Amino acid sequence: MTTPVTELIAFTIDSADAAALARFYADLTGGEVTGDYPEYCYASASVLGATFNFQTVQDYARPQWPGQEHPQQFHLDFRVPDLEAATEHATSLGATVADTQPAAAVGGAWRVMLDPDGPPFCLCPPQE
Repeated sequence: MTTPVTELIAFTIDSADAAALARFYADLTGGEVTGDYPEYCYASASVLGATFNFQTVQDYARPQWPGQEHPQQFHLDFRVPDLEAATEHATSLGATVADTQPAAAVGGAWRVMLDPDGPPFCLCPPQE
């Protein structure tokens, strides 16, 4: 039997500014912006070999971490060789360290960050 789904071609994320968020994730991961289509309010980036699409939406509601009034809806986890260096790099690009960190994150197991549009993402050091 043939599998009905054969390939994931992209992951699409709502944004207040598609081009800006595409640039953020491309810069964060050493990727590149592969398309910016202002007439469609759409941008794309190559992120660690995958395609991430970003679409600008009217009345974008910024997620609140960890609250659920405006839930996160998704988050990305990135493996990093050096947690502190990766945190510094992410903040230099416009991310912020989330005020609320789970107990395991406080011990350095990972760090919850917020991208410029508010969705959380995690920086995860090498597994021991």
